[in-house]
Amino acid sequence: MPRPIPPARDVPTPALPLAVVGDVHVCVEEPDVLARFVTWLEGRVGLGGTLVLLGDIFEVWVNAMQQHDAVPARVLSALRALANAGTELVFMQGNRDLAFRGADDLALTLWPDPVRTKLGSRTVLLTHGDQLCTADYGYQRLRRMLHGPIGAFLQHGLPYRAQRWLGAGARGLSMRETGRKPRADMGIDYGEALRWMDRHDANTIVAGHVHTGVHHRHPDGREVLVLKDWQAGGSVITFDGERLVLEAI
Repeated sequence: MPRPIPPARDVPTPALPLAVVGDVHVCVEEPDVLARFVTWLEGRVGLGGTLVLLGDIFEVWVNAMQQHDAVPARVLSALRALANAGTELVFMQGNRDLAFRGADDLALTLWPDPVRTKLGSRTVLLTHGDQLCTADYGYQRLRRMLHGPIGAFLQHGLPYRAQRWLGAGARGLSMRETGRKPRADMGIDYGEALRWMDRHDANTIVAGHVHTGVHHRHPDGREVLVLKDWQAGGSVITFDGERLVLEAI
């Protein structure tokens, strides 16, 4: 039986220029990634337009109290500077930062997963990407759990210290599981991506999660653009009103 395809919320065309990033996985263990990301954000001050954060910006986010920790505070400070200079900020939750809902004094729009919008002549679906990894059965079971009552309890029913402890444990478990799984099982199911586009009358998908940094072109003209993780250099998807481009940072 085919998997149900999630509904897509229609959102207005974002203010241009548009930049989409994700899979930064900011954490204390990766100071070089933190520095590069903050520098990149600072370089966008004054450009205006829209910056879409496509999930997994933070390696682990369990509670709003984390905004006061040194590492996320640097990122949030850079995002505030962008917003205050006129850039519209949009956030879509990833699997690592599912609990992120914004921060104090940060102008931020939250998008559900997925959304549909128009970019020039393209009808584009934007998604974190994990729902397209249909062969990773164990992860999909975990995802359903985290998006259900158990996940709600973990986010709202536990003390902050317990959430931090569980978040750190989940990160370690995820890294071990990822090392054991066949890489093909963790990739995007492009047949599923085509089903999504059929259902939502779209011809392009912008995604992250799987870290491949590829621009997949189907023979019929439909496209899937996938972000690369910042541990491997990172990438950004941009749209200036004419060209939709996936490029290295």
